[in-house]
Amino acid sequence: MKRILRISLFLLSLFILTGCTREEAQDEAMQTYSYEQDLETYELENDKLKFILNPDTTYFEVVDKQNNYTWTSNPVDGANDPNADSESKKYLQSTLLIEYSNDAGINTIYNNYEYSISKQIYSIEEGEDYIKVNYTIGNVEQVFIMPIAVPESRMNTFKDNMDSKQQRQINDYYRKIDITKLRPTDNKNELLSMYPDLKTEPVYELREGVADYLKKKIETIFTEAGYTYEDYQEDLARYATENTKETPYFNVSILYRLEGNDLVVELPFEDMQWKKSYPLTKIEVLPYLGAGNSQEDGFILVPDGNGGIINFNNGKNEQSSYYTEVYGWDSAIKRDAVIDESRSAFPVFGISKEGVSMIGIIEDHSAVASIKADVSGRTHSYNYVNASYVTFHSASVQVSAKTDKSVMVYEAEKPKGVLKQRYRFLGTDTYSEMAQSYRDYLLEKYPGLTRKKDSSTPVNVTIVGAIDEVKQRFGLPVSMPVSLTSYEEARDLLKDLYEAGYSNLSIKYSGWMNGGIKQTVPKKINTISQLGSKKELKEFMNYGKEIDVPIYLEGMVMHAFDDGLFDGFSINQDAAKFTSREIVELYDFSPIYYGVEDWNDSYYLLKPQLTLQYMKNISEYAKDNLAYGVAFSDIGYLLSADFNPKNLTTRYEVMLMQQAELERIASSGMGIVVNGGNEYVLPYVDFITDMDLKGKQYQIIDYSVPFYSIAIHGLVNYAGTALNLAGAYQTEILRSAEAGAGLSFTFTKEPASILQNSNYMYYFATDYEKWKEEAYAIYKRYEAELGHCFDQYIINHECLQNGVFATTYEDGTKVYVNYNDVDYVNGDLNVPAHDYKVERR
Repeated sequence: MKRILRISLFLLSLFILTGCTREEAQDEAMQTYSYEQDLETYELENDKLKFILNPDTTYFEVVDKQNNYTWTSNPVDGANDPNADSESKKYLQSTLLIEYSNDAGINTIYNNYEYSISKQIYSIEEGEDYIKVNYTIGNVEQVFIMPIAVPESRMNTFKDNMDSKQQRQINDYYRKIDITKLRPTDNKNELLSMYPDLKTEPVYELREGVADYLKKKIETIFTEAGYTYEDYQEDLARYATENTKETPYFNVSILYRLEGNDLVVELPFEDMQWKKSYPLTKIEVLPYLGAGNSQEDGFILVPDGNGGIINFNNGKNEQSSYYTEVYGWDSAIKRDAVIDESRSAFPVFGISKEGVSMIGIIEDHSAVASIKADVSGRTHSYNYVNASYVTFHSASVQVSAKTDKSVMVYEAEKPKGVLKQRYRFLGTDTYSEMAQSYRDYLLEKYPGLTRKKDSSTPVNVTIVGAIDEVKQRFGLPVSMPVSLTSYEEARDLLKDLYEAGYSNLSIKYSGWMNGGIKQTVPKKINTISQLGSKKELKEFMNYGKEIDVPIYLEGMVMHAFDDGLFDGFSINQDAAKFTSREIVELYDFSPIYYGVEDWNDSYYLLKPQLTLQYMKNISEYAKDNLAYGVAFSDIGYLLSADFNPKNLTTRYEVMLMQQAELERIASSGMGIVVNGGNEYVLPYVDFITDMDLKGKQYQIIDYSVPFYSIAIHGLVNYAGTALNLAGAYQTEILRSAEAGAGLSFTFTKEPASILQNSNYMYYFATDYEKWKEEAYAIYKRYEAELGHCFDQYIINHECLQNGVFATTYEDGTKVYVNYNDVDYVNGDLNVPAHDYKVERR
């Protein structure tokens, strides 16, 4: 009954909030832009690039002076594409695609060719180092900054600033309505309803049918008389009526700059305008910049896993087009099912054709971006890749259980800053050189990112401390920690690894505090009695220092389980909220039917501010107890907003907050290990574990490449899935060898039998005693053949044939990897099936 009451009160407050917003908050008057040709072209130029914008279309060219290649914003013959229908042709001629919603939650897409460029409702500004195009997008009449209707006393304040000729013109174009001198055809009550000021004074009303060229003349007269856009807004609001038909239209600006070899594109949020009833929810930017036609050879680079290549015109039109969310899904956005979990750890895409290439790098607000790509033949004749951004988040909330009616609820305010992406133009056409250019960008962006000095294979071993198990206590089911590797056993396991001969070893200790792997929030940190004493944990840390092996204490800081009254977590106070204002309660999704597994324990997304505090708590505890550093199971892999209107924190803001805390931890002398390795954590971490070396391998992708690895090798240590948990671990070894990855294992002292009837069967192969000989054999060969490469850059990667790849390092070392069932033979080179071969030069 209390739950029903809470829901009712929530919905009531929602109605009050929504009602006030609709009734009391008036839309600001939106300016509409208009095209007035001043120049034949608008140009930017530096010693590397020349940017030329055609004001008649707002299309542009970028000429790369190093090779005289010209990149175009839109396909040159897109309007005449024989394989495109009329709608697709409009898309091909657009520089923006926008999506908006309405009160019913119905989304509509506008292309800015049909709704702006063709209508010439845009303007162009030229600054010292930029060109800015302001688009009005929608079915709108041109707006002129002049009064439509105004009381006589206000009109006279402006007429006083006009000469006699201008005053006569105003008298001609406006009708003076006097309630005591109405025409026989006038409806007195209707006029009083429209213009309440008629009760006390006459009102000037713009005559019907005044042509646009005359309105332009009137606008000029009023501008010279001191009439401003703010005056226009005031006058428009004075006689606004509920019966005025509202049509959706939008203002969006694109700003272009040149920086070296880069075209920088910005879309300021402050320039985005929309009606409250039609919020702008998504923007696709320059959707066909650099697109290749069906007659060209080339490829699209996509950020699938470590990188993916889609060949132009590959004929895979029956497969789904490529799509990924940068940094994965935002948990603060509700979803009912998950069929496929797309994610990218790095915000980069690219196109290569005709001996040149381009990479697109998403910068500001990358956390709300997605990337899509497709080949020719589906809807038109072009191969393309682009980025889009969520500009305003929403949720549908059902009014009550007795009706199907729902209302749309939006995030509390528009984001700040700019959407920003950078296009870097290269005179080469290989994905290896594209990746090296991305590396150069990372070094420019993150001064703290420097060359590693590792001269041997980095190996990270995760030691699992405790899991939880439900046991009967006094006839009641109670969750209790179960030891898999005690503090003392972890020390002994490390000693065994060290004495075996692992030379560049690091340890990540998981499940060591607050109940184990399924920990309570680290508001306060407690050791686990089943694992031993705090003294024994400290002795384990101290032993790591003695033998110079870094130990990182791992914790979870973004989520919380509701395990009891004294777990340090309060759902109402500590949990983040969806756009619907509901608390973010999460469940795992079934891999069989894709829906939520609501019979399993749920968990909650924490407020971002609490996440930062818990990062600090764990790092300070680790430092006080002699650990080398701290590891996070979620930071650097997961990223989520908080849409609580009282604590609105966008996903991009959360990213910046986490970066700042990681920087603080690193500057305090503590090392950091993360999973996944999203780009924004690179400058602060020592090791990335569980990096995705494979990707989803969507059918539209022709083959995977280690693009991300090429960019960061020699700067950050990384490894893929723990080999003993990888299933087909031989294949994971091959991926590691191809990508220049280190090695990773997960071990426990206790055998796998202890996991029976638990929720932790994914630790099925962690028994150290059963794996230690195989693990060392893998490491010994890998170290002997590849250990010298880890302080070097990767300078080339190539596909020799389907399933056979070669990776080249600065000193000439080549690593050949053969994923096929048969040996690869080419002259003197023989790479056995399912194996790798290293040649040192």
